[in-house]
Amino acid sequence: MERPSLKTDRRFLMRLLSGILLGIFTLVPAFAAEFDNVPFGDPKYKDLIQELVKKHKFKEEDLSAVFKQVVFQKDIIDKFERPAEHLPFYKYRKIFIKNDMIERGRAYLAENDKLLSEVEAAYGVEKEIIASILGVETRFGKPGIERYRAFDVLNTAYFLYPRREKFYRGEIIAFLKLCRKEGIDPFSVNSSYAGAFGVPQFIPSSFLNYAVDFDKDGKTDLWNSKGDIFASVANYLKKFGWEKGTLLYLPTQIYQESPDLQKIIESGYRKTVPVSKAIKMGAEIPYPAKGDELVSFAYYEPNPDEKELIGLFGNFRAITRYNTSVHYALVIVHLSRRLTM
Repeated sequence: MERPSLKTDRRFLMRLLSGILLGIFTLVPAFAAEFDNVPFGDPKYKDLIQELVKKHKFKEEDLSAVFKQVVFQKDIIDKFERPAEHLPFYKYRKIFIKNDMIERGRAYLAENDKLLSEVEAAYGVEKEIIASILGVETRFGKPGIERYRAFDVLNTAYFLYPRREKFYRGEIIAFLKLCRKEGIDPFSVNSSYAGAFGVPQFIPSSFLNYAVDFDKDGKTDLWNSKGDIFASVANYLKKFGWEKGTLLYLPTQIYQESPDLQKIIESGYRKTVPVSKAIKMGAEIPYPAKGDELVSFAYYEPNPDEKELIGLFGNFRAITRYNTSVHYALVIVHLSRRLTM
């Protein structure tokens, strides 16, 4: 029997490896295909419902009626694995920084200037930043962005996406508490594939913790009340440290290789160090950065085959609390600047 060539062996190994990887990456969708609705007998749901009853004072019969209406939206699982923010920045930027978006944003600023200025004065968050977030999230409140029932999404992610099970368990609880508080039918709320809703695209816990009744009408409306919408975005950023007029990011160079500096950079954009210490380690951070300001670092790709380092400051990191992506925050900053040009 003729022995296969090394090339054939490699092909076999590659096919074998591909089969293993395919099995891994299709495991969740294959699992998801087994269920269409909430399996009440599963321990995860038994524990969840018991917590809702005992800790949060819901009635078990009411919960049973609500959960029985859930339909798992299995197509969202693939979307979780391929978010747009994972694109290189020069590709991600093109989704949002384009002429029609800029023109619409300038018109939106002009149309809502008085109210946005009031919110800026109240919270200290620049109106261009507020508008840019609303532009990126929902094209300034354009209908049709939310294609799923929010409660379906939250349950689908909780039960069929193990990587985010704990997170979405908390969001299911927050959503039901929110619906009870605001008198909302849980199935009347539509959301994105990730379970965010309203013009600012808040997840349930963010709605509970940061949404604001700015127009003082007794309810918090993130769908129709522009005052509530603008103020809720501003309040969110302020709660995460936004300070009006302070630095966002600066181009940064490395003038001296340093293991300590490299370690900080590799730790991610939440790892901060005083500017003065970063400079001693070998970073060149230009004016107007001050020595006692906290800086973190990230690389991004402004163009194909280009990689640049930037120093990130408090306001930039506040935006990443809205969406945990450096690319997202960069787009918000770039768009806000184009809206004022």
